[in-house]
Amino acid sequence: MRDELGILRFLGLASKAGKVISGYDQVEACLNKGNAKLLIISTDISKNTLSRILDIAERLDDRMPPAYSFSTKFELGRAIGRPDRALVAVTDTGFADRLSALLQMED
Repeated sequence: MRDELGILRFLGLASKAGKVISGYDQVEACLNKGNAKLLIISTDISKNTLSRILDIAERLDDRMPPAYSFSTKFELGRAIGRPDRALVAVTDTGFADRLSALLQMED
């Protein structure tokens, strides 16, 4: 069973360590530079923003990091101490690997 609160807390820890980028423009730049190791997309992301991210994913192809749909914009923002965030990129391999393992756990 996936521990949503634990995932959000761990995301907050990664943010406090300075290993999280959030917001569309910053995440796009991080993806284009190849610095993102994991992407979290809110479950309530707008269709327009999702379409733009999918366009980036198509362009980056095999350089696109793993991406997961998880939680709401409000909860993602709250977890990292920011306003609502539809996109969050993790830039550290260790944090990304742990979050990926947590996110892959079955509901």
